Amino acid sequence: MRARVVAISAVLSGSTLFGACSKTTYDASLIVTTTVVTTTTLPTGTVADLLPRMVAEVGGLSNKIATGKGDQQSASLIEQYWSAMKPEMSSSHPELVDDFEFIVRRARQGTDRHRPADADRAYRNIVELQRSILG
Repeated sequence: MRARVVAISAVLSGSTLFGACSKTTYDASLIVTTTVVTTTTLPTGTVADLLPRMVAEVGGLSNKIATGKGDQQSASLIEQYWSAMKPEMSSSHPELVDDFEFIVRRARQGTDRHRPADADRAYRNIVELQRSILG
């Protein structure tokens, strides 16, 4: 009986506490809204123009992941390079499209999962692809 009274008291005092918490008010005049406009220029050019830039970006990604500085932007730029090159690669070297897709995926996964080794693997692969395409 005593345990039941204690349990009921606890429930009632808890509901009183939670009821007091629900009366929070906010001053709408303190809300600040801003609008940020971002302009992005996607890379353009031929595979011969863009591939060396992509290789350089993939080459620096491992260090950026390790330091946590600029890796997200770098992974996005790698994806943009691939998007710009993909139509030409699809027509001139369709057998290599999957290899490039793997590199881009590995670069993004390395960035998202904070694994520099994934970026290193992507770099080794893209260097070989560059040799086979550009000589």
